[in-house]
Amino acid sequence: MKILVIIGDCILTNSSANLCHTAYIRGLVDAGHSVTLLSADGKDYTLDESVAIPTEVVQYTYYGVSLYEKLSLRKRAATAAAEIASSTMSTAHGAHFASDVKHKLKNLIRSLYGPHGIYASFIKKAQKFKSSEEFDYVLSISTPPSSHLLAPHLLKSGHIKGNHWIQIWEDPWHNDVYGFQNSSSIRREEQRLLSFAEKICYVSPLTLKYQQEKYPESAHKMYWQPLPFYYKADLVHAVSFDQNYYGYFGDYAPAARNLAPFFEAAKASAIKVNICGNPCNLFPDTEHIHIHPRLSLNELKPIEDSTNVLIFLCNRKGGQIPGKIYQYSATNKTILFIMDGTLEEQKVLREFFGQFNRYVFCQNTVEDITRAIRQIESGNLGDVRNVPLNDFDPVKTITNILDAGR
Repeated sequence: MKILVIIGDCILTNSSANLCHTAYIRGLVDAGHSVTLLSADGKDYTLDESVAIPTEVVQYTYYGVSLYEKLSLRKRAATAAAEIASSTMSTAHGAHFASDVKHKLKNLIRSLYGPHGIYASFIKKAQKFKSSEEFDYVLSISTPPSSHLLAPHLLKSGHIKGNHWIQIWEDPWHNDVYGFQNSSSIRREEQRLLSFAEKICYVSPLTLKYQQEKYPESAHKMYWQPLPFYYKADLVHAVSFDQNYYGYFGDYAPAARNLAPFFEAAKASAIKVNICGNPCNLFPDTEHIHIHPRLSLNELKPIEDSTNVLIFLCNRKGGQIPGKIYQYSATNKTILFIMDGTLEEQKVLREFFGQFNRYVFCQNTVEDITRAIRQIESGNLGDVRNVPLNDFDPVKTITNILDAGR
């Protein structure tokens, strides 16, 4: 089939959202579909060469950042970085300060450019896109939500033709896990975007439930599918380890994820750990725990290859499922699955992921994480099987999304 994918940002930067975007695109290509990608130009972005789009994809990009926006955003980012660097960022108080600065920056940008912020310029320019193709599916994918604003503009103007249109929301907007998007204007705009859609796909059963409750008028159009794993190469390793090496790979801003109990449990247990992600100055290096900033995929790979126990941490609230669990599940490595959120959220997630007999579960407390570490160190994993799961293969995932969106 012919598929048009719309993404309102540059897809070649290093972010968890872009890893998900590229996984969807790779799944479409591997399934034999003809894919056209409409996204933002990479000029003025810091690109990650290890984030690649399949060569079979036809790409169209638009540059949507004005000089004023570029300069003002750089100035604000530099100011925020200076303020954060001068604070005591090795403490939780410092991390919350950073989150507060980020929140204020987002509010300032929104006040200047409206709910879609700096993406508004891209939308305006990308509305010029025209295609004579008749697409079987149009897939608008967020983050950012502006993807879902551009799609109806193009469809209604007749610039593109599509038999079906699916909005894929990797994160809800108003129920943002960081709490930065909880204004009434964001809620109204999210409600408006959802009203346009033919079908709406979320990536968590809990997000689906919360969104159906919040927007009942669009509930009948909503469904969910898990995220695909990011890449296939070198997921399974035959390396033997004389001891366990643990790894946490991802961001852990305290507003979203509480990594402190794991850090304390790991320190007390004297296990060898690499923590890679931001904010990289929340915890100090120790004899056995090494802290790294967010790394490119190529930089991260040697550390991942030398790790045989992967740490997955649930969000504090909201029911969103960090995408790294799907990547981890496609390996043959032990996965420590740290539960967090409300009891109801934990129950739903445990029921879904528990069916695979793939994870060592624990609560996000020092005591229970320590118990789980002891279990892993003993080698007695019970019914847990360290075998790759094919359930989150990109082809399977995107096929299910398309089938449900007819």
